Amino acid sequence: MYLSDELPTTTSYQKVLGCGCIIGGILFFMYFQIQQKPVSFIWKPVQVWYTPEQRIKRPTYINQDHAFCGPCPADKRFSTAWQLTDLVTLISPKTPFLLNIGAGTADGGIYDPTYPLLTNFTPLFSALLIDPSTNPSHFNAYPNRSNIHIIHDYIWSETIVENILQKYNISKYFTLLKVDIDSYECSLLQSILQSGYQPQIIHTEFNPIFAPPVIFIPIYNSTTKHDWNPPLWSSSGPFYGCSLSALSKLLLSFNYTLVELDFWDVIYIKRDIVELIQVQVPLNDKVAYEYGFMSHSCFAYCRGNVKLYNEHIDGAIKTALNQSNFTKYMTNIIDLFAPVSKKTNLKHPYIISI
Repeated sequence: MYLSDELPTTTSYQKVLGCGCIIGGILFFMYFQIQQKPVSFIWKPVQVWYTPEQRIKRPTYINQDHAFCGPCPADKRFSTAWQLTDLVTLISPKTPFLLNIGAGTADGGIYDPTYPLLTNFTPLFSALLIDPSTNPSHFNAYPNRSNIHIIHDYIWSETIVENILQKYNISKYFTLLKVDIDSYECSLLQSILQSGYQPQIIHTEFNPIFAPPVIFIPIYNSTTKHDWNPPLWSSSGPFYGCSLSALSKLLLSFNYTLVELDFWDVIYIKRDIVELIQVQVPLNDKVAYEYGFMSHSCFAYCRGNVKLYNEHIDGAIKTALNQSNFTKYMTNIIDLFAPVSKKTNLKHPYIISI
């Protein structure tokens, strides 16, 4: 009786176990098959323009920041580019926050691209404004209110997270990051983004001497950052920042899309936000560069500015693009402009490629 009572139970258990093994095997096979195929993200379509005629017309305004390029007449400083106030309005953040690295300017901040956000935007922006300058006149135009803090310090890739982002308890999903340090923008941005911070908008300067598709990056090293003669941020040569294609390649890896290029300024926005607000974007870096930089109304007047255009390098790039080894050819040219170490007499390291 004991055995006959147990037998059905054992048989049922074996059936369940057998079915479980079969199902498990099927699931394992399906998982294995999935792992053999690359996973691709399906992006929603966005509005793209690739000729000036296709670009949606925007209101014209005067961008006084472009006066710094040189002898550009006042009536040529006009722009139809997206302004940060318009883009932030589309995003409509509930608690807007700005981290401005490189906030000090000779005009006290009036011509800083983020200035209108701190003076004419509702709800009021909170902000952290950072610059090594201790000259009060470089900041005196910014609003004097309790939620705007000014820090006088240099910002480096190895200290930005601990000394700024964590110390001041900045949310990982803040509204706007603006970077203007004329040197190691790519390295600094990489440190911020790799640490999990995801600003909705990134506004930064790029090095326009190296047109797309050229990738140019001055290589940052924390142990030699003070060794260079001249320092990158005071250099009159081509080493003051990374190229547009270098920036785009870096930021694309963190799902940012190039939205606007206006002379030496460029704006990137998180891809999911671009899809949400359906803002029109240029087809690629080359299209953005040709329209926003080469065709800019001030460019003809500012070709003499060696931080914007270098005829020697421009000609070398055009030649190198037809060479079998672009990097080798360009290295011989770029080395002529590289800052030199005060300690070792070695040239500043860099990446140059396509």
